[in-house]
Amino acid sequence: MIAILAVLKAQPGKTQALREALSALLRPTREEPGNLEYALFQRRDEPETFYMHERWRDQAALDHHVSQAHFQAFVGQMDTLLAEPLRLEYLTPIEA
Repeated sequence: MIAILAVLKAQPGKTQALREALSALLRPTREEPGNLEYALFQRRDEPETFYMHERWRDQAALDHHVSQAHFQAFVGQMDTLLAEPLRLEYLTPIEA
C-alpha cells in the first residue's frame, strides 16, 4: 500500500479555482482501480492551502492514476493555480 499526503498552495486570488480543480479530481479518481482513499482537505487557518490524502493499492495503481486524462488536465493547470511546487509526502502507516 502507498500512502501520500499532497500539499498544494494556491496563488493569491486562485483559492476557489484550485478548490474547484481539486474537487473535480475526486470522483473519477475514487473510481480508479487500485484507489483506496482520495480525500481533500482545506486548512481552516490558511484557506489557500489544501491537502489531498491518498492511498493506493500499489505503485501500478498510482502510475495508472498519474496517466489518466483527469489528472493530466489538472497537471496542465498547476502553473496557473499553485503558488509553489506541489509537495508529495510519502507516509508509512503505523499499526498498533
